[in-house]
Amino acid sequence: MRFGVLGTLEAESEGAALDVGHTRQRYVLAALLADPNRPVTPDQLVTRVWSGNPPHRATATLRSYLSRLRAAGCAIERTPHGYVLRVDPASVDLHRFRDKVTRARAASDDVAAATLFDEALALWRGEPFAGLDSPWLTGVREGLEAERFAARLDRHDVSLRLGRHAALLAMLPQLAAEHPFDERLAGQLILAYYRSGRQADALAHFEGVRRRLAEYLGADPGPVLRGLHRRILAGDPGLEPPPAAREQVRTGSLIELAAIRAVATLLIVAREGDFESAAWRVRSTADALEKEIGELEAEIGGPLVVHDDTGVRLTELGERLRTGARAGVAELAAIFTETRVSGRRISGRLRVGYVASLGGDLVTRLTQEFERRHPACRVSLTPTRIGARWTEHDLLAEGDLDLVLHWSPGGDTRSFDLPNLRTGPPLLSLPRGLLMREDHPLATRASVTLEDIADYRLLDPSKTLNPVARDQWAPPRTPSGRPIPRTEDDVPQLIGRTRIGAEDMLSLVARGIGLHITVLSLLERYPFPGLKVVPVTGIPPMIAVPVWRAAEENEAIRAYVAVTTELTAETVGDPG
Repeated sequence: MRFGVLGTLEAESEGAALDVGHTRQRYVLAALLADPNRPVTPDQLVTRVWSGNPPHRATATLRSYLSRLRAAGCAIERTPHGYVLRVDPASVDLHRFRDKVTRARAASDDVAAATLFDEALALWRGEPFAGLDSPWLTGVREGLEAERFAARLDRHDVSLRLGRHAALLAMLPQLAAEHPFDERLAGQLILAYYRSGRQADALAHFEGVRRRLAEYLGADPGPVLRGLHRRILAGDPGLEPPPAAREQVRTGSLIELAAIRAVATLLIVAREGDFESAAWRVRSTADALEKEIGELEAEIGGPLVVHDDTGVRLTELGERLRTGARAGVAELAAIFTETRVSGRRISGRLRVGYVASLGGDLVTRLTQEFERRHPACRVSLTPTRIGARWTEHDLLAEGDLDLVLHWSPGGDTRSFDLPNLRTGPPLLSLPRGLLMREDHPLATRASVTLEDIADYRLLDPSKTLNPVARDQWAPPRTPSGRPIPRTEDDVPQLIGRTRIGAEDMLSLVARGIGLHITVLSLLERYPFPGLKVVPVTGIPPMIAVPVWRAAEENEAIRAYVAVTTELTAETVGDPG
């Protein structure tokens, strides 16, 4: 098995993605992956998974999650000291990252070090443990981000030693803006500016850092940054890039750019037999083509063409070059054709979020079929929470998702009638149920109506939710006009967070704070001892729909929606 935590939590076996369960079960796997091959006590697991709000019989629930993870293929052992996840460290992207960074820092060759740093940083797919949120994970995530940032700074130092300052200027200004008080990063940007002939920008950036430190921290730059500033003012020749690096850049530019173009020109001239005809073919002049081939002859060190009254013919040296170049040109043409076709087909990465209560097994099945039909497009899946406001940014996780599979109450998509949003056909239609404690007076009923619910209190989803969505989640009145009371505080106020998960609703209902209208199958996805879901009649079903930005619609999104609609067609009846 292979595990990924440097992004969304992922698990795969023999190249196939594994369903490791709903959000809370993923917390258990994350808690074990943070300490692989080391025992984690049950109390530690409960704290990591539920923080200070464990459910009733948390230990029993934990054992259930561990059993399901074992069934999915995770090698979890029970030892006298706690639970141990047995893994090969090389199978976890975090540990491969740390190994490569360690070897890069120990490398004696900067080129090898740069390669190792690049391989290590390429393992990151986004925020570590993306989609999971708890106080314990927040601390873990901050530590991992600090490791990543330190590796990036080490990589910058290697690039500067190799004379790759120009490439760094494409990324360092933005990174420095994100970390305005990091003096090491500031020094790297200042040196890159100076080596690129932008001394004024280098000095201006130092001055900006100096003022910022004085204004916010009441401090001056440290000795390293002040020393760099003095060396720039003095024109210290030691700040110039290494001579070897400068020579490498000059030679590479000549051979990789000018020579390739000149060889292509040589082939055209040889085919046409004179410079005038070749110039007409490439929309140039005969003098320009002669000059280009002359430069190539100077680089090679011998004549490639003979130009007389009969036209242009290749010398023996020119024939040898043409024979070897033909294979390369043919290969380039093939590569161009392949990339052009790839560019026109569905490729790249599609970022799909899904409300965890939809079920990871369903979303995985839909995604696997999409990837089978479109192998050039990689899908990243992220379990998401329901936000306090159904805005474009809220639904699509602050712009990090291309498409989200979301619940829409009321049997239609009116909840998503927002600017710049588009929805696809329903993928799933589920009957509604009332979530309550097992000792609640309605728990013995075979079903309930909205008239029955009016005698009790529903959880208020969110006071900031648009009115249509809010009323479809928790109806304000019964068909006869009786008001259905809601909690005085809405769910975000009750849990202290703006993004809501199914486990939050389960906990609030278990504590007797209110009832909750949900999908009838909720407890199948989120087992919670002491709770029950009773069918609610006379209320439209809950449907699941794909949602995306109309302004960013593309072929990949349309293809994903088409595949998911096709595969779930039989699960959707009349939404009304």
